[in-house]
Amino acid sequence: MSRLLACTNPQELLTLLQDTATAVTGSPAAAVYVRQDDGRLRLATSTGYPERFLTRQLSTAADVPVVEAVRTGRPAWRAEPGHRDPRDAPGSGGPTGVAALPLMVDERALGALSVRLRRPGPPTAAEERTLALLASVAAQRLDHLLTGGHRGLPVGVPGLDLAVRMIESRTRAARLELAMSSAGVGAFDWDFGSGRIFWDEHLCRMFGVEPADFDERIEVFYRAIHPDDRGLVEQAVRESKKTGHYAAAYRIVRPDGEMRWIEARGRVLTDPAGRPQGMVGIAQDSTRERRREERRNARREFVLKVTSAFSTALSTQDVVDTMTGTVLPGLEARALAVHFEEDGDMVLAGAEGYPPEIHEQMSRRRTAGEDRLVRAVLESRGPMFFENREQFEGAFPEVVGRTSAGHHAWALFPLRTAEGTIGTCMIAYAEPRAFTDDDLMIYTAVAGILAQSLARARLFDQRRSQMTDLQRVMLPRHLPELPGVEVAVRYLPGAEELDVGGDWYDVLALPGGRVALMIGDVQGHSAQAAAVMGQLRTALLAYADDGHGPGELMGCGNRMLCGLDTDLFATCCIAELDPATGELRLARAGHPYPMVLEADGSVRELAVPGGMPLACEFDEANVYPETTDTLPPGATLLFYTDGLVESRVQDYTAAVAELARSLETWAAEENGGADDRPGLDALADRIAAPAVARAAQDDIAVLLVRRTAAPQP
Repeated sequence: MSRLLACTNPQELLTLLQDTATAVTGSPAAAVYVRQDDGRLRLATSTGYPERFLTRQLSTAADVPVVEAVRTGRPAWRAEPGHRDPRDAPGSGGPTGVAALPLMVDERALGALSVRLRRPGPPTAAEERTLALLASVAAQRLDHLLTGGHRGLPVGVPGLDLAVRMIESRTRAARLELAMSSAGVGAFDWDFGSGRIFWDEHLCRMFGVEPADFDERIEVFYRAIHPDDRGLVEQAVRESKKTGHYAAAYRIVRPDGEMRWIEARGRVLTDPAGRPQGMVGIAQDSTRERRREERRNARREFVLKVTSAFSTALSTQDVVDTMTGTVLPGLEARALAVHFEEDGDMVLAGAEGYPPEIHEQMSRRRTAGEDRLVRAVLESRGPMFFENREQFEGAFPEVVGRTSAGHHAWALFPLRTAEGTIGTCMIAYAEPRAFTDDDLMIYTAVAGILAQSLARARLFDQRRSQMTDLQRVMLPRHLPELPGVEVAVRYLPGAEELDVGGDWYDVLALPGGRVALMIGDVQGHSAQAAAVMGQLRTALLAYADDGHGPGELMGCGNRMLCGLDTDLFATCCIAELDPATGELRLARAGHPYPMVLEADGSVRELAVPGGMPLACEFDEANVYPETTDTLPPGATLLFYTDGLVESRVQDYTAAVAELARSLETWAAEENGGADDRPGLDALADRIAAPAVARAAQDDIAVLLVRRTAAPQP
């Protein structure tokens, strides 16, 4: 008895109990079962039994003495028939008996001691008293070891705090209450010495293991952990043996292949010398919470991505492109159509993912009242979802034949701003789809962002159109018919700016058959820049009529611009061409060098010395230097503003070299063609195309002049 009272480890205590029981009774075999959280009995230790005769877990309904002893709280005995193979069974092989005594503490059964007798009769009175005394002493000592002064485990994990507080006493009653009251929480008890770990039924189910099949080996636990998380758990266990507290969050892979997230907390138990002996704790399946958080994060990231993408969309086409390039892939959708309301009619802003015939139908302008589907969307309070074609066509029979055969689920929502409803959006999916609460939140967010962006883009488009019209009004409406020369021009407003710029060009017939050519760029994009451009252009035309040459003309423009109440400056290039002789006089003020495309297809840049941009410095006698050159018949002179070659992705010098190569390529193609070779208009388009493709930020002006032949006298 003294040895039992001196035990400091629960497992050692139970092992000593069975060994003492067999010694005092001469029994060939004994076993100790402990009560689990769910009331079932778990084998804690045994001796003398072959493995094939052991039942590791017993349900409360099992008809065996050990279960009866725990259920009634009194000793139980039963005779058993002999075993046919004496080598596999304890005893002599004849009939035997089994005596079971409960481990009672305050009317609570912590478990039971089971002893196999060598005879079929019941234990003697002396044997029963001895076994009862052993069971009583062991039960009291076990209860003391399980409840002896352990402080509570750390708290702070939602859903586990109550479990931690309940299990901190480590009484069997507390663990049973834990298992019954904490859904989704399971308890474990790990003995470091034997490597055995007890899982209650909840934890077994959590790991996808049938409780009756769990063999209590710690290797089962480690095998279940996701390979990427095993190191994390092993580190947490090592740390717990130093700190006394265990905490880990890890993934497991269940036998059926499903991955789950587990949150676990525990406390390390030590002997009087402070050596770790085992761990008790609880674990919770946090997969649902993890997935919910992942969905929240994904939803937040998607909305932020969409918001960022729409923030740079300045035109209606930009908005549609953003929907196509960002929203559709993010929603894993197949097609979209965006309509906006204009003067009571629904106008297609853009569509993607529809066959041509459906796209053409959607492009037809119609009033909102003529289309019940559109009217329903406009009047709806939020997104409308149709999970399959039957639902969609059942709600709107008139759409039969107007929808793509490859679409099988739809999300439709109105586009509303503070000023009211401005349009609709329809998104289609390739497969039937069950829409969730997450979809509702995402579509509501997209609807708000899209509505604001589309409203802003429409205002931008309208104002930009007005400003571009103003800019074009300020440029020459018609180019003069000039003998001996062919002229082509292009003007393209910048893609990113709303206000008009200061680019301009002019072609003016001079006395004697000569031709004045001008191109310039006033700094900035604003109404002021356009106004300064208009004044400068008018002044230069007036000075040119007075007979000033290019250098003098540039000086006059500089003095005029310096006299204006403005801080803006301008670059400019002015040339005077005599088509009869090809004589060319040029002056330049900070402007890009002109180029000459020779008749043989070669290209050269005219290195025209120049002065500072206009309005940078004032000099009453200032006359800009002139350069003379000759333009042969068939040669083409190119003037352009810097928007043609400036970009954020290419060096200026490289862009100029690329422009020269483009001219050479065009010349080679033209010279190898038929008699109906394209003229300067085709070349002007060819030159402007790269800037259009990259959505040039600055305005672009291009002036091409080809000397065709000497004019007839």
